[in-house]
Amino acid sequence: MLLRAIAVPWVACSTAPPVFQHFFPQHVSYGIQLPEGRAPFAFGHVKAEDLMNYLREDPDGPFTGTDGEGFKGFESRVARWGFEEDTINEALESILKADWHATAFQLGAEASVFVPRTDAFLPSRQPPRRILAFLEAFRQVSAGCWGRVAEALAALRSRAEAEESVDLQESAAVFHHAMRQGSQFGGLEAQIWRGGDLVMDSHTDGATALLHLSLTLGGRRVLRISRFRERHSPYKPQGSRRRGVPPGDEVSVWNDEAYYPQELCDFPQVKGSVYISSPFCFEHGVKYESSFADPVFALQCRFAFANLTEAKLVNGQRTGNMRSSP
Repeated sequence: MLLRAIAVPWVACSTAPPVFQHFFPQHVSYGIQLPEGRAPFAFGHVKAEDLMNYLREDPDGPFTGTDGEGFKGFESRVARWGFEEDTINEALESILKADWHATAFQLGAEASVFVPRTDAFLPSRQPPRRILAFLEAFRQVSAGCWGRVAEALAALRSRAEAEESVDLQESAAVFHHAMRQGSQFGGLEAQIWRGGDLVMDSHTDGATALLHLSLTLGGRRVLRISRFRERHSPYKPQGSRRRGVPPGDEVSVWNDEAYYPQELCDFPQVKGSVYISSPFCFEHGVKYESSFADPVFALQCRFAFANLTEAKLVNGQRTGNMRSSP
């Protein structure tokens, strides 16, 4: 993906649209270990504070009136937009989450879309109008990039058919259909955190995040990821990775013994921070550094799969077929 071909739609008061830049000088990094080598990914970022303010202050949305004006009516707006508590750790700390859809204006006001954290379809509604319009504009302004991705997926399907690789053909078809339907960034998870420091478990996302756009409308988070320079880079020896951690934490990004220092990267996410990447491909965790007066408002925009069979086919798949998908 050529990140410099991906522009961010800008509001009228701004002089020029910001364009994503690669964070790493080596444009392609490598993440989790798959059967044919580590999964490749790019990490693009841009600062767009004016735009995030515009999205946050949608007069009909849940986030308005929380920037220097107190929180009058906040609880009722949050409830109206479908936010519910989602417990994420053993201490029963909960983050508010809502599931929205913004699939090229095709699904209507109410629809069911695949929600990866539940591995099921859930009813969802369209987001506030400014967010809905932004995501459609984002797809359109960078249509050339998405067209090249769709062409590459079509070529992969043809190659898989010629090689009689049914599994690869099916996996490529899921994402080819999604790109042709304009489903990229159409599945939204809106997040609100108003507590103190909160550290989410290290994890990899499902396949809806093979193409992922993250928007921070308020507060502060830190995204920590693990990355490797080579397709076949080894992990540190197992003995050091397991030292002092519970079973299963050998690749946690919060386990400093699991990685060499250059393999862990922290990305502060403050109001205006935007990144595009593939969290399906790399181990990562998020630390929230918020307060009641300055809550985190964040949007995670992923593929919106409209077919449950196709979604389940790829969501948990960690195979060489997924590595072959652009």
